[in-house]
Amino acid sequence: MSKIKFIVNNLFNPWVFFSLLVSISISIPIMSLMTNLVLNYSESWNTIISQDIWHYIFNSLIIIVFQSIFVIFFGVSTAWIVTIYNFPLRNFFRFALLLPFSIPTYVAAIVYAGLFDYSGDFQMYLRNTLNIDFNFPNIRSLPGVIYIFSITLYPYVYIISRAAFSEVSKSYNEVGKTLGFNSTNIFFKVFLPLTSFAILGGVILSVLESLNDFGTVQFFGVDTFTTAIYKTWIGLGEIETAAQLSIFFLFFVSLIFFLHRRFISLKKVNLNTNIFYEFKSIQTSKVKGLFFFIICLIPVLLGFIIPFIFLVTWTLQLWDLNLIKISLVNSFNSVSLALIATFFIISLSLLINYSLRIKATKLNIFFKNISSLGYAMPGSVIAIGVIVPFIFLDDFLINFFQINLNTSLSSFFSGSVFVLIFAYIVRFFTISQTNMENGLYRIPMSVDNTATTLGKKPFFILCNVHIPIMAMSIILTSILIFIEVIKELSATLILRPFNFDTLAIQVYEYASEGKIIESSVPSLMIVVLCIIGIIFISKINKILFLGAK
Repeated sequence: MSKIKFIVNNLFNPWVFFSLLVSISISIPIMSLMTNLVLNYSESWNTIISQDIWHYIFNSLIIIVFQSIFVIFFGVSTAWIVTIYNFPLRNFFRFALLLPFSIPTYVAAIVYAGLFDYSGDFQMYLRNTLNIDFNFPNIRSLPGVIYIFSITLYPYVYIISRAAFSEVSKSYNEVGKTLGFNSTNIFFKVFLPLTSFAILGGVILSVLESLNDFGTVQFFGVDTFTTAIYKTWIGLGEIETAAQLSIFFLFFVSLIFFLHRRFISLKKVNLNTNIFYEFKSIQTSKVKGLFFFIICLIPVLLGFIIPFIFLVTWTLQLWDLNLIKISLVNSFNSVSLALIATFFIISLSLLINYSLRIKATKLNIFFKNISSLGYAMPGSVIAIGVIVPFIFLDDFLINFFQINLNTSLSSFFSGSVFVLIFAYIVRFFTISQTNMENGLYRIPMSVDNTATTLGKKPFFILCNVHIPIMAMSIILTSILIFIEVIKELSATLILRPFNFDTLAIQVYEYASEGKIIESSVPSLMIVVLCIIGIIFISKINKILFLGAK
């Protein structure tokens, strides 16, 4: 009896109830996929599991392995260089190394295909101007996919590695010097072992992004889980098989997470960190400084400068006012969706984490953890998980109105903007969830207790105490989510309403039709929007650093 009373009291606590309701709602796509796997059977599943699945696994594993090698090289080496050494344009590269984050993988794929295809600008220049008929390797291949992912996704490793190096206590660096180690030895024998789990976290993020990618692998004709899910649903019309592929993919990703957490548990050490400590930079010779300059320049050149220059060149070359008008309309759609989705994601994650701060229950924590799995799932998988329950809900409403009210009702949820925004919430909720949880954790409970003794209600404390303290972190997280939504393709492609396009959809449709030059206009708009976001992120990080210091 006492247990029932305890459950009832917790359940009807408005904060607990709200947190549980939102967490369950965001968990619906994952649970719907699980249900579909158990209750439904597809004839095509046996064929896929016996033949095609191994092809998807092989391609995915090859991409993961080689992409990880390159992002580690680009991300870790550049992070170490800009953290430790003083060389020409060091401060510039601290910011510039983030810029490839503004180039969506599918945009980079389109640019490099437009350059290095047989009919691309580079090969045409060799043949027509220099009379050189060089058989250039096919960019639309598995190695081409690995190259695109490497030059666009290394910033995940760079930003985390740089933060990890800065957080290692000054004492470790000084001890290394007293033992006679030079900076290279200190890196391999001290810093790398201490920060390996953090670096691996950045690698995992880049791996998830590559596994979640649809535009690049589709455009280059490489079969992965995401293309298989899309073709199975859209091409064959078999939603059950697509759902089962999605679950298989989720198990695949879960294995990666398990291995990551296992590694962390084995490697976790106390860094005795001082997050605001900056190393006294080491002066370099002209030769060494030039070498570091080149190392930092290469990923920026390949991942941002070359794509950006050609996007601008093709846009100016084309200069189609009608196309620009269409792109501006689609940019309005993209920005509107991103702003709405960002608002709901930030608000819901903030309220959920604050409710758990007030009163945490095992049930709430469980569903909060389930709802945080969305970022590990590709947009196509999210789309499957979202559309299944909404199709069921639409069918129920249609039958209910037809039987009880003799009224014909068309689909209300399916194919609506509401479903698309909900998919964005599920997909990117984890980004906000993690940051809000960390932000609230850093605020002492004594602040809440003091405000409570003064007679202030929880909602007042949240709005007037916690949010102002976390304001810059909230803005930073909002910008990150905004950028991710702007770039998102796969879920948007499946769930968008009829005749409703975004910049990402416009890029994909033009590229699919072989209109590389035409795709440069919406691509450039995406990149510009993301660059603005990255500039704000850089400024906010600087403000946070100086303020905390």
